[in-house]
Amino acid sequence: MAKSNSKNAPLAPMTNMESTEFAAEQIRRAIISGRFKPGDRLIEQQLTDMLDVSRHPVREALRLLAREGFVELRRNKGALVSDVDAASVIEVYNIRMALGKIALDYLLAEEGRLSATDLKKLEKLATNAVRFADLENQTETVQNDLEFQQAIIEATELQRTIRYFSELTGDVRRFNNLLKVKYTDRKGDAERYVMKLYEALRDRNLAEAQVIWQAKFSKAAERYLSLIAHTRSDGAEQQS
Repeated sequence: MAKSNSKNAPLAPMTNMESTEFAAEQIRRAIISGRFKPGDRLIEQQLTDMLDVSRHPVREALRLLAREGFVELRRNKGALVSDVDAASVIEVYNIRMALGKIALDYLLAEEGRLSATDLKKLEKLATNAVRFADLENQTETVQNDLEFQQAIIEATELQRTIRYFSELTGDVRRFNNLLKVKYTDRKGDAERYVMKLYEALRDRNLAEAQVIWQAKFSKAAERYLSLIAHTRSDGAEQQS
C-alpha cells in the first residue's frame, strides 16, 4: 500500500495536545479555587515539576489560559494570575447574559424545542433552589444555580453556545471564591430568578423569561461589583 502524503492528509498525527490540555486544566482549577491567587507568578519550571510534564505543554497551557483571561503574559515578568476586577466581571456577565438570551430565543421560538425531559430537569432544579435556600451552608445553592443555568443552555443543543457559556462558568466560580461572596437573600433569589424563570419557560412566555434572565445576571454582576468596590449590596455581602 502506498504511503499517504502527509501534506494532503485530512487528519494530523497526535501531538502533545493532551499534555497541554492536562496542564491547562490543572492550572485553571488551581486559579479558580484560589490556590493560585491574583498577581502570583506562574513559573514554567516550577509548573513542569509540579505537573510532571515537559516545559512546552506548560508554555502552551499558559498561552491558552491567557486567551481565557485567567493569566496575563507580561514582558520580562512572565505569566501572572489575572486579577478579578470590575472590567472582568462586566465582560463575563455581559457575555453570559447574551448567550442566555440566544438560548431562550431558540428554545421558545418553536413549540417542542424545550423537551418534556429538559423541562422536568429544570423543574427539579428550581424546586431544589427553593429548598436549598433554607440550608445554613450556601454551597448547594451556588452549585444548583449554576446547574440550572447550564441546563437551560444545554437544552438548546447549540454546541457553540453551550461551549462558550460553559467556559465562562469557571470565571463565575472564581469570582465567588476570591470575593468570598455570602448570599443573604437566597430564598428571595430562588423565587424571583429561578422558580419564576422556570415557570416562564414552562408557559412559553419568552418576554417574561428574557426579563427575568437579564435581571438575574444584572443583579449577580452588581453584587460582585459592590464587593470589589467595598460598597453595600442588596442580597450579598463578603464573608468574614
